Amino acid sequence: MSTLALDVIPDAERVAQEMRRVTRSGGTIASAIHDFRGGLAPFLMFWDIASALDSRAQAIRDTILSHPLVWPEGQANMWRAVGLADVVEVPLVIPFDYTSFADYWSTFESGQGRIWSYVMELPNERRADLQNHVRVAYLSGMADGRRSFSVIIRATKGLVRGASDSPF
Repeated sequence: MSTLALDVIPDAERVAQEMRRVTRSGGTIASAIHDFRGGLAPFLMFWDIASALDSRAQAIRDTILSHPLVWPEGQANMWRAVGLADVVEVPLVIPFDYTSFADYWSTFESGQGRIWSYVMELPNERRADLQNHVRVAYLSGMADGRRSFSVIIRATKGLVRGASDSPF
């Protein structure tokens, strides 16, 4: 099982091959990755705004969004390519609830992930400018307060078939 990791591993297919190699015949291999374009609203809002302000953010966002595993059927295609059978990929919708903009923004200053790395490297003035732009998007003309953003995780599983299990 791999959760929220294969898209950040440089050679995910090699990892998938190794997972298949060490799993017994009839065993299940599973993974889950964010659906970045279609289902990561709280973070994509950040990256889209940062990209409009900074070409470095645009490069990070574009790298994330162009990764073949983060698209629908991306993981399923990889699992099929390494020989898994009965591959199934399903979306899981998870709400990300925030009490206020400060609560939302604190996730970007918490010390992990690509957003945190990007935000912490910004000079204070540029960080404040980005924060103000993101605040406008978060508020969307409403008073500060609770917001809920949907996040989609695509979960995928497949079965390892041994030589005796082969349909051929």
